[in-house]
Amino acid sequence: MIKAEKIIKSYPGPAGPKLILDAVDFSMAGGEICAVSGPSGSGKSTLLNILGLLSKPDSGSLEINSRDVSSLSHAEILKFRNERIGFVFQHHFLIPELNVWRNIAYPGALRENGFAAGLKERAMELVEFLKLEHIAESYPSTLSGGESQRIAVARSVFNAPDILIMDEPTGSLDLESKSDVMNLVLALNRVSGITVIIATHDDFIKKQCGRIFELTHAR
Repeated sequence: MIKAEKIIKSYPGPAGPKLILDAVDFSMAGGEICAVSGPSGSGKSTLLNILGLLSKPDSGSLEINSRDVSSLSHAEILKFRNERIGFVFQHHFLIPELNVWRNIAYPGALRENGFAAGLKERAMELVEFLKLEHIAESYPSTLSGGESQRIAVARSVFNAPDILIMDEPTGSLDLESKSDVMNLVLALNRVSGITVIIATHDDFIKKQCGRIFELTHAR
């Protein structure tokens, strides 16, 4: 599903470029759940941004589902990302002006240029899967952190992507909310076979992943 080879990435710094990823190789089979771990500053978020086509490496190659995505145009990247890759970040980034089901359906609205017929039905299927029917018409300001993050996960899989990328998704949650989010991710993986990458330093999360990819600081 994912094959990255010799990924190098640096960022400008006051003393010159700072190397973040030094010839990193990464691969995953379809349907795997992998934790990306490592100390702060080791490049976890940078690697996830590259795998999710939010950022380009300085050099190296990246294939997703046997397709070389390194040479895609900006428009092709936007389309590929919206259709094939879902993202969840540490902050849920729900849209405050939209209620729960519209937040979940928002990726579909982007694809359809509006909340077309059928989007609410699909969103409500996910709401029912989450057992959150009682807040389907509620707005983000009224939700708990755990509820908001579960809705963010539902939104990220609305377009049925092949890959779900999560960057420290439970960092600000209590144990019960972490468990709720991970139970949802594991259920989605079982039902749809979605490939999941989670950047985390949390042992609770890592123990539920099939494989742990450890990053160290670049030399």
